Amino acid sequence: MTKISWDGVQRGYVPAEPLPIDPALPLHEAGSADVDPVTFEVIRYALLNANVEHGQTLQRLCVSPVTMLTRDFQPSILTERGELVFLGPYLQYFSNAQALTVKWILEHRGGDPGIGPGDMFLSNDPYVGTPHQPDTIVAAPVFVGEQLFCWVANVLHHSDIGGSVVGSFCVDAADIFTDPPAFPPFKIVEGGRLRPDLEQLFLRQSRLPGVVQMDLRAAVSANTATVRKIEALISRYGADAVKTVMHRVLDAGEQLFRQRLGEIPDGTWSHRLYAEASHTGDTGLYRYQLTVRKSGDELFVDNAGTDPQAGSINVTYAGLVGAFLAALTASLTPDLAGAYGGVYRRVHFDPVPGTLSCADFPAAVSPSGVFTMELLISLAGSVIAKMVAAGPPEVRDRALGPAQPHWYGTIIAGQFDNGAPYIAVNANNMIGALPAGSDADGADFGGHFWIPEGIASNVEDTEQLYPMLCLYRRALPCGADGAGTRRGGRSITEAYVPWGTPGMAAALYIDDSFPKAVGPFGANPSSMGRVQVRHGVGLADQFAAGVVPQDLAALPGTDQPVEHKGPMLMLGPDSVISWTGANNPGYGDPLARDPDDVDRDVAAGRLDPADATRVYAVIWAAEGGVDRPATDRQRAQRLAARLSGAVPPAGEARRAEPDARLRPIAGELGTTPAGQWVSLTGRVLLGPVTGDYRSACAVRDTPVSELAPEFATRPGRPGEQMLLREYLCPATGLRLTTELIRTGDDPAPDMVLATGAPS
Repeated sequence: MTKISWDGVQRGYVPAEPLPIDPALPLHEAGSADVDPVTFEVIRYALLNANVEHGQTLQRLCVSPVTMLTRDFQPSILTERGELVFLGPYLQYFSNAQALTVKWILEHRGGDPGIGPGDMFLSNDPYVGTPHQPDTIVAAPVFVGEQLFCWVANVLHHSDIGGSVVGSFCVDAADIFTDPPAFPPFKIVEGGRLRPDLEQLFLRQSRLPGVVQMDLRAAVSANTATVRKIEALISRYGADAVKTVMHRVLDAGEQLFRQRLGEIPDGTWSHRLYAEASHTGDTGLYRYQLTVRKSGDELFVDNAGTDPQAGSINVTYAGLVGAFLAALTASLTPDLAGAYGGVYRRVHFDPVPGTLSCADFPAAVSPSGVFTMELLISLAGSVIAKMVAAGPPEVRDRALGPAQPHWYGTIIAGQFDNGAPYIAVNANNMIGALPAGSDADGADFGGHFWIPEGIASNVEDTEQLYPMLCLYRRALPCGADGAGTRRGGRSITEAYVPWGTPGMAAALYIDDSFPKAVGPFGANPSSMGRVQVRHGVGLADQFAAGVVPQDLAALPGTDQPVEHKGPMLMLGPDSVISWTGANNPGYGDPLARDPDDVDRDVAAGRLDPADATRVYAVIWAAEGGVDRPATDRQRAQRLAARLSGAVPPAGEARRAEPDARLRPIAGELGTTPAGQWVSLTGRVLLGPVTGDYRSACAVRDTPVSELAPEFATRPGRPGEQMLLREYLCPATGLRLTTELIRTGDDPAPDMVLATGAPS
């Protein structure tokens, strides 16, 4: 049997240590200069600002809204060997893509065709380093004399680079041969001259070659300007001084991360999420799993338990690593301001190849930018939240938790009156929402932690750019989706109609049949992304009467059934399409939420009073406000009903001693000084911390589609197979944790500590 190596050809690229580089390529590796503290800070901030200005240059020069507004790009500065020094406040998982690609160039292009001053390399190959093909890297070496000093790179999302679907998210792809083309690194600029033959090769694949060309030229120009800034910095302070600062920035980041890891006990944490529909027409369910093991000051990550690669819902090694590192640095080291290369040194990956989250060639990956990458970021956020919960409160409270599990929105295509094509990438879900934490509700419309600078378009911008009219953009209400002791942040919904055009086509959309993410430590699942298409709604009559429709359900017409990954949807002049984002997951059991917090949500119009009673068991007094005694009684009844419908644990429950000091972990879960898991309110002992506390819980399964109206799905869809499994304190009925699980699956591992109890 032929051995398959991690070479970026047959399988994702994993750089060897040490990295094999052609000895004919001289490297500047000195970094032992004696740099005084003031000069150190001047150089450090000069590097940081050069990278920030790199991003601002991209934003000003690019012409596509996905780059100008969404900020779907990332500039970076890397060492001569491809270690990340700084990245910008843009799409965070791109940093790893650039590091992998630069290392691949060093290993495979150093001798032939060679790496020289004024060169730049282009790549969009997911098996080398990019998350999917629209994300295209342009990397430029910086030289000092004949020595390679460092790298400047950027990666940005292009509006269309080919493939079977407009916008290059090919949900119907069976493999990479029906995906957009993937180019391993080639020299797009040689000695300062852009190569027109290779530029034309890249542009020939696109339905929007003019737009892609302008964005590509912007990437080259921004690299050029940043290279000159670093050359000027070297000229002023000397190459050794600048390299010394780079090395110390890396070392300081590593040291801070080691310090914070040291506050978390050793252990193993795992989490699982499910996706649906690996391609158009599919109704299958697919499992993704991540496990993190902490040993001393290092993390070890694997994806064992993930299903084999299938359809177009895969990512390569690069995507898996990028998603995890984005969630990790946002939770534990956001104060490093993008200087994350030192953190990366302490994280080791041992993935199972040929799986959905570490696919082998020739798996299709192009839709990952809206499906799988977000799912993996959410999955990573969940497992990291469990890990840091075992640390002290100041560490636990850093965790951001699960992000929105998909990128909700649409790609709509058509023609202007003059026959020119347009592709409208609706990235207004950039408004986003943040998940709840251990100490606060999630931020409504708080964006996404993995792309801090991203913004949504104004409605007027969308209407000016494309032949469509927005009927409404408004907030999603609070409900069972995202409920918890701390509720998740709210997102938005929008509706559009064709305007001044005979029609348009929705090439990409997401209609969930079940929620994909569940909140930590007993919270409810997040929202389901919804898409509704209604034809023959009588828009002309509505407008003539001076009415802009706000309630699609009240309009006449016929709904078109929509699938999670369906075929292109054709919209005529009397059609409406609406979509929702997702309220993000909460944190902790909803029945433990402070009634005053519920009252504030109702008073602010975020939550309907009847829904407050349905979701949080809050009873309202006749004169207004919360009826505390009635609320306590209602909650006690709900908790008793949970237990009556649950399977109790084997054996009789034992309780902690009355004077035992319990240490909270999160929600209702804690530990005793003797190294036992314990439920905090019920004080029920749940076994040693070296084992699974859930084996001592009462367990209740509920079909997700029956959990609440927010989670209902059309009969026959995959979501009918999903369960919400609640692990309950056998004394109180309060949730310790919940998981979404496919009917017939064994539960995923959760968390165990290596020895003893956290201090």
